[in-house]
Amino acid sequence: MTNTMTMLTRAVATAAIVAAAPAVAQVGGIATAAPDSAILSAKAFGAANTQISTTYKAQLDQASTKQTALTAQIRTLLDTNKDGQISQEEYQASQVATNPISGRVKAAETAGQPAIDQLRAPAVKAQAYAIEQVALKYDAALQAVVRAKNINIVLSPNAIQYAPPTVDVTKDVIAELDRQTPTVPITAPANWQPSQDTVTLLQQYRQAVYMQEMRRAQGAQQGPAPAAGTTPPAAAPKAPTGR
Repeated sequence: MTNTMTMLTRAVATAAIVAAAPAVAQVGGIATAAPDSAILSAKAFGAANTQISTTYKAQLDQASTKQTALTAQIRTLLDTNKDGQISQEEYQASQVATNPISGRVKAAETAGQPAIDQLRAPAVKAQAYAIEQVALKYDAALQAVVRAKNINIVLSPNAIQYAPPTVDVTKDVIAELDRQTPTVPITAPANWQPSQDTVTLLQQYRQAVYMQEMRRAQGAQQGPAPAAGTTPPAAAPKAPTGR
């Protein structure tokens, strides 16, 4: 499959994107933009997630039920003093390879997590497809901002050591993405496979969601360590090789 993410790859690279500016452009006008933040913050991706939650509700509900059961099972294994809490000491002890509990936790995850991931797989693929459709519109949105603001060069934020906040045009790119592309489809064509850039973005998004969930869970438990599921709740689809 032809790599549909060439524009995104160039944008993410630390090298500058030199845009064709109009005649009235300011000489040396430089800006920064974060493609990943723009794509994942676009309203089209948020709307796609809402649609995905509805379309795959049955599978996601089943996965949630199984995940809850697996979490409870692992919490029971970790709670060695049976006080209903997972202390830092109990969690750290479970990470020691020679501790029998470590093996039991891994065995429980190995037995239970694949079925959960399989239930979530259609929704995860739909998320990947939605991300890729938004990403394909990123370059056009960036170019529109470049023309509107008379920008000559756009850099990735990590390519410079310092710049005033006004240099960052990521919010402007998001606004332009929202204007140009309010929605994207979530149903991938037959035999569609995500590009590596899409997989990376999806992993970044799901990791962020996972960390938010873990922080909420830890706050509710008032515990210092995650109770279970030390990996994100569903694996991202693999990018095809040999393209």
